[in-house]
Amino acid sequence: MSLEPSPWFLGSTTRGARRLRLFCLPFAGGNASAYSPWQAAIDPTIEVVPVQLPGHGGRIREAPFQTMDQMAEGLADAMVRRLDLPYAVFGHSMGALLAFETLRRLRARGASMPAMLFVSARRAPHLPSSRPPLHLLSDAELVSELRALNGTPDVVLGDRELLDLLLPVIRADLRAVETYRFREAQAFDFPIHAFGGTGDSIAEEDLRAWSRQSTSGFSLTLYGGDHFYLNDHRIPLLRSLESLCGLTQGELLP
Repeated sequence: MSLEPSPWFLGSTTRGARRLRLFCLPFAGGNASAYSPWQAAIDPTIEVVPVQLPGHGGRIREAPFQTMDQMAEGLADAMVRRLDLPYAVFGHSMGALLAFETLRRLRARGASMPAMLFVSARRAPHLPSSRPPLHLLSDAELVSELRALNGTPDVVLGDRELLDLLLPVIRADLRAVETYRFREAQAFDFPIHAFGGTGDSIAEEDLRAWSRQSTSGFSLTLYGGDHFYLNDHRIPLLRSLESLCGLTQGELLP
């Protein structure tokens, strides 16, 4: 069965027999296409579904969201039509926070919940911010911060015309994250698995704090590297995701 195309999602929904749909949510300013290579490298029974936000990639002509509530509501509206398979959600940095809030909204609608949530390079949502807001920086200061994070190619950071297109989107994403306010609610009843880089500014204890948001188990895996450790450890990370999903032998965990 094929699903109706949606601007929110990249990838095919018709190739082969799928057992699990893996929604992959981007970092601030990130393009969904960063996750596209995952499909060829992961267990074929997992369908990788990169999420494309308004203002990003092929949706560059759309206005980006300015708040996390807007992002989560919009993504919940789109995801609820694609929950015909067991699923899991992976979010890196901003994507982890967006995944958390989107799943809260899906739960409130009575939608089916994921087998598990994977959060990467993002402190737990109930922890207060530990740094001044980046979205208020000047363009030059923001570019310097992006260069330090090591997630944006130098060729992009050195292209003024391209930066004029991308910086407003990155700034909007950062504003959404940095103006986020956590609200207490019941913890999820599915496992949360956290990932991070040993050289990242996100402390190990801040990743471990995600355990408070699940009543059904938690794990933490660290790789060598910085905030974008997953660029250098993609294959080990995908093997971990497969194992946690119980798909190394083609079987989905109950």
